[in-house]
Amino acid sequence: MMSLRSILRSVCYTANTIRYRVEWPRIAEAWAKIGQADTIFDGGAGSGEFARRALQGGLCRHVIALEYDAKNFIQLERNLGRDQRAKLLRGSVLEIPLANQSVDLVMSTQVIEHIQDHEKVAAEFNRILRPGGYAIITTPHPPEPFPNNDHVREGYTADDLRALFAPHGWEPLWSDYFLTRETTQAMMRADKLPARGVYLPVAWVDQETGLDGAARKSRSPYGILMLFRKPA
Repeated sequence: MMSLRSILRSVCYTANTIRYRVEWPRIAEAWAKIGQADTIFDGGAGSGEFARRALQGGLCRHVIALEYDAKNFIQLERNLGRDQRAKLLRGSVLEIPLANQSVDLVMSTQVIEHIQDHEKVAAEFNRILRPGGYAIITTPHPPEPFPNNDHVREGYTADDLRALFAPHGWEPLWSDYFLTRETTQAMMRADKLPARGVYLPVAWVDQETGLDGAARKSRSPYGILMLFRKPA
């Protein structure tokens, strides 16, 4: 049973709730193209929201969630620490404490833009992913509508992501987009309101649910998703 706080967090606007609302459907649609996975690795899992949804939705049987930030890891433990299907690790995607070819799917959402040596991250993802396995990667997509001091690069185009994983032979299977210009403009308007607009319905800020992929792509999206397959 959902608590009042959980209900409010799901319907009221924050930067996280809008992201969950518009990014998760893109992840779920990509996942539907490959079917259920046994063990997934969530690299830079944050609070574990997407890993939790993957487990609850039956998209995977087991999750290994890795998070570097101490505060995020505390939240990750709160969200998934009691789930026996989840293994939680504190550490960096630059040195993933897992054996070679040990997971069936790598998921990393809004992470690699924070890391200077993204080639090392790509190599680590490839190392732990079994042959024939899949990866779902999301990042910002330029141009950046608002500055983010935590990012070491503005974002990635589809060509950028293909080039990053090409040395490992990864085949891009699908791309999608989210956080359209209209949605990010609504976010910026909300941010100027008292309490940064957290009392607003998240549906008011969401200007893209109901649009198809071509329409989202045409509206200067700030988020990109790519689905890859590692050679068998």
